Amino acid sequence: MTRRYNWTLYLAALGIAVFTWLLVAHGPLRAMENWLSDLRVGLMTARQPPPDDPVIITITEDTLRQFPYRSPLNRVFLAQLITVLSEKGARAIGLDILFDQPTEPAADEALAQVLHHSATPVFVAYADHETLNVQQQAFLEQYTAGMRRGYVNLFLDNADGVARTIFPGRIAPNGQFIPGLAVALAGVTPPPEPLPLRYRGLAPGAPDDQLLSAFKIYPAHLAAMLPTSWLAGRLVLVGADLQETATDVWKTPFSALLGYRKGHLPGVVIHAHAMAQLLQNQPLPVTPPWAVFSLYLVAALLGVAMTRLDWPVWADMGLVIGLISGFGVLTFWWYGQGGALLPLGGPALALLIAVSGAHAIATRQERRQKRFIQGAFARYLHPDWVKQLVADPNLLRLQGERRELTILFTDVANFTTTSEDLPPATLVWVLSHYLEGMTEIIIAHGGAVNKYLGDGIMVLFGAPVMQEDHARRAVRCALALDQFAEKFRTQATDPDGTPVAFGETRIGVHTGEVTIGNFGSHARLEYTAIGDVANAASRLEGLNKHIGTRIAVSDAARVHAEQQETTDLRFQPIGRIVVKGKSEALQVFHPVAANPASITRVNDYAAAYALLDVGDPRAAERFAELQTRYPSDPLVAFHLRRLQAHECDSRIKLTSK
Repeated sequence: MTRRYNWTLYLAALGIAVFTWLLVAHGPLRAMENWLSDLRVGLMTARQPPPDDPVIITITEDTLRQFPYRSPLNRVFLAQLITVLSEKGARAIGLDILFDQPTEPAADEALAQVLHHSATPVFVAYADHETLNVQQQAFLEQYTAGMRRGYVNLFLDNADGVARTIFPGRIAPNGQFIPGLAVALAGVTPPPEPLPLRYRGLAPGAPDDQLLSAFKIYPAHLAAMLPTSWLAGRLVLVGADLQETATDVWKTPFSALLGYRKGHLPGVVIHAHAMAQLLQNQPLPVTPPWAVFSLYLVAALLGVAMTRLDWPVWADMGLVIGLISGFGVLTFWWYGQGGALLPLGGPALALLIAVSGAHAIATRQERRQKRFIQGAFARYLHPDWVKQLVADPNLLRLQGERRELTILFTDVANFTTTSEDLPPATLVWVLSHYLEGMTEIIIAHGGAVNKYLGDGIMVLFGAPVMQEDHARRAVRCALALDQFAEKFRTQATDPDGTPVAFGETRIGVHTGEVTIGNFGSHARLEYTAIGDVANAASRLEGLNKHIGTRIAVSDAARVHAEQQETTDLRFQPIGRIVVKGKSEALQVFHPVAANPASITRVNDYAAAYALLDVGDPRAAERFAELQTRYPSDPLVAFHLRRLQAHECDSRIKLTSK
């Protein structure tokens, strides 16, 4: 399929890149890109031992069963827990538990005393009006006044609600900057803007869905039993692990791979991932915006350029799938090596849109071109050629090419006399029906009618469409044409049913290399073959009248046809013929359809001809026998006459055309 492109397509590629980038980075497809990134996090994050900091102490269902009510958490228990952690040498404690409502006054007071006077720094959870109502906010402000505080907010993506960013902190309603809980407990300088969160991998040997294995986690109700060495000098996070009731459980990148129940994590664990990243100073590499857009642009340009391959749509789509798959594997591998999360869905979409758009534009241009060809050339070219031009407008180029093909010529004997004897209307009637029947047979055998030469036809096999078996097709077509022409000759009538004399059809077939192409101007083109092959085929057709046959095939056509493992054709040698005006002999054959009725005759003739070919005197006797056995065989009669005239070999020199 031919396509014409211009620079506007590359501007379109730029537009596609911008459109896709906006659609994915800031539009409804952002969740798709996020999901592909999350999938890489889930599959390619390297396993590593749990870090020393932080240690997580969790409030579990078993913890809550010790108390008469689940919420708020028993504050006497919490005070005792903080005391235990402090006594075991914790370096600092972070509480991912909001104190936004009162409980028993004595319990509230007991916890407040511990929080204010603990020897170990304790950071309490803080939130504001985004998550609390007025009463909750007021109690929280009053209860935690004078304490170390940290925002427990999780920075959730607006597109899909996944926690992918570390919350650095912000100005509280009272005008004071309060860091995020992870930032505060880690004791680092708050980053100027939210940081991409780099989740840690599972512990070596842990099952693939045991995300909590990334940290050292112990239940709160067993804290007093823990060895002091497990907590001494450690940063400790305290929070809920109540995944069965979906309390304080959040969507993470692991959810893309493991789903809701196994991929979501408690908020305290997400804070722990953030702390570990801050403490180890291992930021997640970020692809700069210019590089992201460059990938979109390269994908769009590649999509436009791909259509120059002139492949069918299915092949282009196969290449697109291959490119996307290859780039996808590369992005997964790159992240696994510690690289950034490169965009995948966006560039893939840009590539698809570019290829699809370029195909749509090219298809529209081709339809216009085909309409132009049909309108401009239908009056000048045979419909077969018009169809070829519509299928491949590249054939309109005037430059030719060298190609091996087979040419078939037909001619009706004594047609000049017939045309003079018949009324014009009858002549048109008879000739039209004859040519129509011949043309149907030619087309059925894959030939292309190149020219109608009055009553004759010039046929091409192997052009404009390549055919490996062009010679075999041509010979089979010649036999079918001969059968039709003989039947037509004996049954030809005028429109009133009156029999009409119609000559026998003679056929010549030759194979060779010619120059083919459009010859002429754009106003009047003729697609044809130029070279001696066409002339030779015409001479072969003319040989029949001297020999008495109706089909003559050159040795080149015979050899090419037999190369196709032909089993339904036999070739009877006519002789080495030298036409008038030529010195070189041309080996000529007469084709016969191989069947039980003809095979014996063909073999008998071959044996007699072998004697003739070497000048054996027994040839005359053998051909005389064949004349008796096959009185209607034109080749037997022809050679018997020659032998009787003392022409005792297979070299035949014609004295007339």
